[in-house]
Amino acid sequence: MDIDYYKIIIARYNEDINWLNPLMNNCIIYNKGEKLDINNQILLKNVGRESHTYLNYIISNYENLPNIILFSQARISDHIKQNEIELFKELIEEAKIYGKSMPLYSYNTVYKEEFDTWGPDWNFRNCHVINKPYSITKISFKDWFINNIKKDYPDPIHLYCNGIFAVRRDLILKNSKDFYKKLIKQCDYHIDPIEGHFFERSWYYIFS
Repeated sequence: MDIDYYKIIIARYNEDINWLNPLMNNCIIYNKGEKLDINNQILLKNVGRESHTYLNYIISNYENLPNIILFSQARISDHIKQNEIELFKELIEEAKIYGKSMPLYSYNTVYKEEFDTWGPDWNFRNCHVINKPYSITKISFKDWFINNIKKDYPDPIHLYCNGIFAVRRDLILKNSKDFYKKLIKQCDYHIDPIEGHFFERSWYYIFS
């Protein structure tokens, strides 16, 4: 792959990133933890999970984006069961062809018990997130999506689980910089906001 054609944006806290060494020349490490002894890191305050990192990169580089950007957390081995580097290469190739990488999962949005984690109001029912903070007021994921992403709530919904995906520059630029500045305010107020999980379910539609 052309070294100038793509960038890999990594949202790091204190994870080991040695696994990225084969692609490190194309990585920017957005670091919210202990400072690393590397040149390609940018230090950020520890808020908003990976969503804040991704939006920060887009806003800061909106006028000078590479052709393809891959966004990822710093540790994915506990989520992904294939070689991480090979996965990244596949996602970049998919974005080159289709504009963005293909979603790993699709779920019907009508509530079913087995899909409790992905339903339109899952945040009201899932004990893992039920007490997380909200930027303004408590709201279902569906209503948040309609208010902030798209007026039509999708069914089925396509997911970039764990916030790992690649997208082409032209799809990012279909939204204004002000759109992304508005979105980052949804997650820059707390270390672990509910909106961080909302964004995981929304990236596919943000870049439509």
